[in-house]
Amino acid sequence: MGLPAFPMRDDADNGGEGFSARLSAAAQRCWLVLRRHRVILFVTMALCLLAGALFILTSTPDYRATASVEVEDVPAGAAGSAAAQRAGSANDTETLMQTELEVLRSRALAEEVARDLSLVGTPTFFKGMDEVRPPEGVGTLSQRQVEQDMVVRLLRDNLEVELPGKSRVLRISFVSADPVLSARVANSYADSLIRADLKRGFESGVQARRFLLGELDGARNDLARAERDMAVYATRTGTPAQSGEESKPVKPAAPDGSVATRLAQLNAFRAQAAADRIAAQKRWESARRASADTLPEVLGNGAMQQIMADRAQARAAVAEERQFRKDAHPEMREARAKLAALDEQADSMANTIRASLREQYEVAVRGEDQIAKEIAQLEQQAQVEQGRDVQMGIMERSVDTYRMLHDSLLQRYRDMASQAGFQAGRIQPLDRAAVPTRPFSPRIGVTLLLASLGGLALGLLLVAARHMFDDAVTSADTLAERVGLSLLGAVPVTGDNPQPAEIFTPIAASLLLASADGLPRSILVTSAQEGEGKSLTLHALALALAGLGKSVLVIDGDMRRPVQHRLFRLSPARGISEVLTGQAMAQDVIVDTGIAGVALLPCGTLPPNPSELLSTPALDGLLTAVRDRYDTVLIDAPPILGIGDAPLLAAKAQASLLVVEWGRNHHGGLRAAVERLRRSGGAIVGAILTKQQGRAMDYDYHRGG
Repeated sequence: MGLPAFPMRDDADNGGEGFSARLSAAAQRCWLVLRRHRVILFVTMALCLLAGALFILTSTPDYRATASVEVEDVPAGAAGSAAAQRAGSANDTETLMQTELEVLRSRALAEEVARDLSLVGTPTFFKGMDEVRPPEGVGTLSQRQVEQDMVVRLLRDNLEVELPGKSRVLRISFVSADPVLSARVANSYADSLIRADLKRGFESGVQARRFLLGELDGARNDLARAERDMAVYATRTGTPAQSGEESKPVKPAAPDGSVATRLAQLNAFRAQAAADRIAAQKRWESARRASADTLPEVLGNGAMQQIMADRAQARAAVAEERQFRKDAHPEMREARAKLAALDEQADSMANTIRASLREQYEVAVRGEDQIAKEIAQLEQQAQVEQGRDVQMGIMERSVDTYRMLHDSLLQRYRDMASQAGFQAGRIQPLDRAAVPTRPFSPRIGVTLLLASLGGLALGLLLVAARHMFDDAVTSADTLAERVGLSLLGAVPVTGDNPQPAEIFTPIAASLLLASADGLPRSILVTSAQEGEGKSLTLHALALALAGLGKSVLVIDGDMRRPVQHRLFRLSPARGISEVLTGQAMAQDVIVDTGIAGVALLPCGTLPPNPSELLSTPALDGLLTAVRDRYDTVLIDAPPILGIGDAPLLAAKAQASLLVVEWGRNHHGGLRAAVERLRRSGGAIVGAILTKQQGRAMDYDYHRGG
């Protein structure tokens, strides 16, 4: 039996097309969810818009007045203020502006504004702030103290400070229900900030002068102590003490007998001695390792040359005598004795020359060591003299440093004393706050826009929650959305009695178009779980197909709880279990149901393990034997979840039909059942929704079927 021809995706499709398809499918599912729950979305948005409108109608109009001031790095009018501003780093400027922001938000400045405008004890302020004036004290606090705390809190809560960009301008805004009050408070904040800055500048100037005076006394004492120490050291060491560039004398040239001159001469002598020692060492090393005959000193010695010439003649004479005489001959012995005497004389002369070379090397080494000792003594003496000069230089520089510090502090103190009382502050007024003519809040457009966006977001959240928590299959949309199956039809609740065939006539007509060849030759009817009406559906579907002129064979494949024989009001003794075990032939156990065009192959005896029977090749033989005798074969299979019979039967059938109970199956279990059925190789042509309740199924042509 061949499976129905379904469109297959080409393996050569790229990943982009697959992603686009998945994205399109996801968008379509989201649209279906929104359309199904559109009432929730629209009602939520309408309620949020209504709440926004009520907020606008019930809110008290607020007015905001803004004043601005400019903050400089150094006080305006101070000498070098422009250069100081240019030299200031970005981090310093940011720190300064943040400091001024915190000063504006401080409680101390709010109390200053309250005193400046006499807000405590003024009913107008509480009326402008739309607040109730405290009638009495609380606990140990008096009524005025409570009122003052409330005024300070209202000032700080309704103050808005803005630093636009990286500028040095501070915008000071105040919001209240009275436009005049807003302008007064904003201007008072700007004036109080300027006064506080001037006060801090004056107090810091006084403190700075006191600090400089103390530092000046300390610098004066340090200078006197350094001059005394230098004088004492110069007296002890006999070195003349000088301080200041103008008092430093030019040092005379060093005499020839000075330490530096002698040290330079000895360094030259040491270099020459080292060269002589290296040359003597090379001659001695060569003489010690080389043969005496090859030494340059030996070859250049006249006596040694004469001895070597005589020795050569003696060797020649010995060689000549050996040709004619034996070694025991007297003349031969005399010649050999003469040669031995000459060899001994040559060796003695060579050893003497080697000894003289060694002596020369040792003399050079001793000379170099002596010069090195004298140099070390002179260097030690030079270090002592240099240490005295260095210590004196250190003391002179210390005196000069203390003198410069003293003079600098003295000049700074004079400048600050001359500018005391005439220095401007670093905060300057820029714009005064004008009385606002239009309210700042509520903003009708912004409020309605936020209400709309909030209603949309809340509606989408409610739709998502409804979709997540209410996942029962109740329509074609939810069926397609949850498991990707098309709905062939829906039937109402009819109890446990056989259902009317005319209800299933449209579904049977849809099955005639289920494949490219028309009605599938074999159709498996199953459900995700028991009790969903699959057997009643199959029974009614068989009657509907027979009513359309088709011959149908019903196979009761549920060998655990067979019911088809009861629905057809039959009691056969044998069935499919005997056919699969080889105890009977298919044509012998197929019974006539009494309905034209419908035959039944009952279950027969209940086997102990139905899965083993369904996995044998006998089932293929059975379906092959009955396929050509009927237009289609309807197989009643057990539920999919928990039992392995349905996947085995689905692998043998040409198509599968899933029965889903209305409102009972949720997408988790239903998806698992469909995936299990598909993994077995079954081609699912669609689903039938049974036991429908409530209003008619929300289904039309354009929304799929």
